[in-house]
Amino acid sequence: MTQTNRRALLGLLGSAALGACVPAAPAIVTRDDPFEGGIGGTGIVGVLTDFGSLRINGLRVELEDSTRFVDPFGTVAAEAAQPGTTLTVFATRNRDRLVARRVSLDHALIGTVAANSRVNGVRVRVEPGAIGGLARGARVAVSGIWTPGGVVASRIDRVGPGPDLIAGVLSTGDTPNIGGAPLQLTTVLPGSGTYLAARGRWNGQTFVATQSWSGRFVTGTGPLAQLSVEGYLEPIATAPDFRIAGLGHSFARDLRLAPLAAERAIYFGRYDGTFRASAGYVVPEVFDARRQVLRDGFEDFPGAIVPTRR
Repeated sequence: MTQTNRRALLGLLGSAALGACVPAAPAIVTRDDPFEGGIGGTGIVGVLTDFGSLRINGLRVELEDSTRFVDPFGTVAAEAAQPGTTLTVFATRNRDRLVARRVSLDHALIGTVAANSRVNGVRVRVEPGAIGGLARGARVAVSGIWTPGGVVASRIDRVGPGPDLIAGVLSTGDTPNIGGAPLQLTTVLPGSGTYLAARGRWNGQTFVATQSWSGRFVTGTGPLAQLSVEGYLEPIATAPDFRIAGLGHSFARDLRLAPLAAERAIYFGRYDGTFRASAGYVVPEVFDARRQVLRDGFEDFPGAIVPTRR
């Protein structure tokens, strides 16, 4: 983002889409509910900013005793989710509230810090205000979001011995890779552009996977009707010319996304196998500033940029 304090709202489908939003619900920390409703669950992918329930992507998501917390290695306590942790939340509406049914702690990388701030062959940039830091030779779990050039870390935790992990968008060119890190998989490759998480060992040149799984949301969790996703865009060869880096959700082909090409943003909209994002909020790239903006809500964001359909 060109200025860390820049805040703007992008109406991806035009002003009519914004005007059609339903009245604000207590779950939504915005003037207008950014979702368009629909029968099914709400998928939320982003960085945890605060508690008081979970605060993620400017949304307040309540927890129940039955809410399940997991990470790539199994069930974990709710306390494992801390500010800066990357989460994937499957939630349902209970009248005017969002209630988390499953919360996954989705680290982008787990491995040993090498030269040039690389973990498992992927360059890691520590954002200003991030929790934790990189030290060469340390074994770490990296939370954050992908850019076309690597991972921007919002939280870095020291971890003990165990399998390495890499999770992002699979590229199946001459050499299968995630974020430029070559992969050796024991299973049939999913399609290029698919979100893939792999567990195994980085040998200094290749990530040798012993287990892998695709898809950010677990099959059987429930149908998704709407999404909120935090991320940067990366260019692709098909319309609408961009996807979310590290995630690969397919945007509707008629969206005009170029105004957000270099921005960190949070997208909201319907999902029916295609992400029909209707709004995108540009957020600061400094963790504390972004945390404050998302705590206060989006209502003081100035102006709206309303691009046209293709």
